[in-house]
Amino acid sequence: MSDIAIEDLFMTAAEDASAENLEKLLAALKKVEDPGNDEIGDELELIFGELDEDMTTDQACFCLNLARLKVKDHSIFRKVLSDAIKKILPPYLNQLGFLRALGLRDRDVSLSEITFRYDNMLKLKNNMQIFFKSTKRWGIISDIDTVSASVAVNSLGGGAFAVPLATTLSEGKIFESSAPASKLARITKNGGISSADYRSLAVQKSFSPLDDATIEEIAYATAVPDVMSGDEFRTWWAASGSATEQKAKGRQFFEARSLKELHVLLSENIDSKLKLDDDGTEKMIAFFEKLNPAAAARDVKVMAESISLLVPHGNDEQLREIFAPLINKATFWPEDLEMIHLDSLNIWGTIPAKHVVNIAYAMNLVFSDEYLAAYTTCLPLRCLNTFGELIDDDLLYDAIKSLQMCSCDILLWIWRNRKKHDKELLELVSIEQLAKALSDDDLPKAWTGAQRDLKVQLMDKEDFQKHLLKLVGEDMWVVTSILQTAKFCSGNERQSLLIKLSRLSPELREHLESGAGQKTLGKQATKDATLKVEPLFTSIKSHKALLNELDELVKVHIPENRESLKVARAHGDFRENAEYDAAKERRNFLNRRRDELERDILLVQPMDFEKQKVEEYSIVGSAVTIKLDSGKEEQYFLVGAWDGNPDENVISYKTRMGQVMMHHKAKDVIILPNGEKCTISKIDKLPESVIEKLRD
Repeated sequence: MSDIAIEDLFMTAAEDASAENLEKLLAALKKVEDPGNDEIGDELELIFGELDEDMTTDQACFCLNLARLKVKDHSIFRKVLSDAIKKILPPYLNQLGFLRALGLRDRDVSLSEITFRYDNMLKLKNNMQIFFKSTKRWGIISDIDTVSASVAVNSLGGGAFAVPLATTLSEGKIFESSAPASKLARITKNGGISSADYRSLAVQKSFSPLDDATIEEIAYATAVPDVMSGDEFRTWWAASGSATEQKAKGRQFFEARSLKELHVLLSENIDSKLKLDDDGTEKMIAFFEKLNPAAAARDVKVMAESISLLVPHGNDEQLREIFAPLINKATFWPEDLEMIHLDSLNIWGTIPAKHVVNIAYAMNLVFSDEYLAAYTTCLPLRCLNTFGELIDDDLLYDAIKSLQMCSCDILLWIWRNRKKHDKELLELVSIEQLAKALSDDDLPKAWTGAQRDLKVQLMDKEDFQKHLLKLVGEDMWVVTSILQTAKFCSGNERQSLLIKLSRLSPELREHLESGAGQKTLGKQATKDATLKVEPLFTSIKSHKALLNELDELVKVHIPENRESLKVARAHGDFRENAEYDAAKERRNFLNRRRDELERDILLVQPMDFEKQKVEEYSIVGSAVTIKLDSGKEEQYFLVGAWDGNPDENVISYKTRMGQVMMHHKAKDVIILPNGEKCTISKIDKLPESVIEKLRD
């Protein structure tokens, strides 16, 4: 791709950082010989300036993929990358100990190392088998402590040890914890595992992609010198041929004697058009009838893929008889759906899509339509279209409507296919259902993707937000009531969402201006010590001035600045482009000011000072007369946060002078900011002349 074409992609993405534009830019950058050069780094900096902590999931994934490309490493990108990772991490991993272990603030940790640690972190869980090459130790993870940022490991050789979390993410090789996987740590000279089976087992049981060189390093560190010498190891490693493959050679799949052998034979005949005859059908029925449930549960992926690979070899009647014995034996085919747990369905999130179609077809042969409809409501999003095509719409809709709580996957599926569904089903995508689904913090990995995507719809997609507001109707208290206790968003996210929704709904804006916005954020403030939210009061006139300033900022100044950046970029080299630097500074200022205005507008409570009752204490909207030690009296008028005019003694209650005078009564002695002592002699209502100036 030419430099001009990439330049156009940069400009388009800087103007509109949508998923489509970023995807095109990323695809182009992957073809660049050196994506880490300074020129690309400068171009990317322009895009980073458009992103903030509330970036979308697509934008966050774009930043993570840039790190994988090894683009220019600088502080701005590290800050954006940190925000991106916080955005896409599951809640249980989004903790300070984990984030520090990634090395985002350590310039000695490269971008590629950060992404490697990130990938490992997503797989890290208790009860997993792990290998540390530097110490040649195998163990089982027993505890992950985010406070001390360490991992406790029970050694397979006996005893226990602790490893820093950063070391675990950087060096640890993570495997499934199972009897077969434990063979990786037990290499013996005689009667042990073959090198071919060791390779195969390592690939199957690893939670990260392993190349042959890495597997050899693991095997070497495990075997040498405790089990064999270096020369003996090289001889053993060079030997070819898997014991399972040798046994399977020359056999038909229906003659398999173990589940693993069945999988090997079916995989070898994947392009075969062999159809089962009566004898082969009877053998397969007998095979599954005799299959030990423990064997099926031990390797769920092999079980699932074997079902899929069998489908092309039989007709519907044969397959129905063959698969019937697998009900309850295959852990993802339970007879009683009331006893189902999402962990037992996790295979649906990891198995390749080509197998999803075949397994769904097999289930349609074995289970009733009612069962299949109820089963579908438990599945991750990637499977719903496939199963939906097999099930009668009315049955599926009834199953969904009967749920006490719809999953994020179901809600997202309904929304994405909204043109096909009836109105009643679409009404399930409500803010009440969203709050329940998004607050579910105990989801297996296969279901977290839909949860992130649904949150993006809520936070960023205007058509989705309009749909939710339409369902709420005039009951805007429902929105603030739900968001007040919502666990799925932080204080800043709650603030941002309310601002966006209020722009789409005059009714909600009016509701918030009545004080509901402060109540919604104020309750969170008492729960979260890091969120400092306090009430703000100002006149209706100043409040409207803030709204007008924000409106002009969004509609005039920010678009003008984008045009200025485009013009400056066209002048060439950014390093000697004063116009470009000035436009960037202007952009940063506008973004900061926009953030300030949006926060203040949401928190502010407009006041009509004419209706303010002033009694014993000095409050916002009162006139305070003080008597100095010299005997001189002065009168000050306490007004809202943006109403001050010091030249006329009109004092904002947020200033130092205003804070000193607030919440006192006559005869109280106070000390002014200049250190002078005085006594409050009188407290009155604001005079009409001051009120008149504060009117709208």
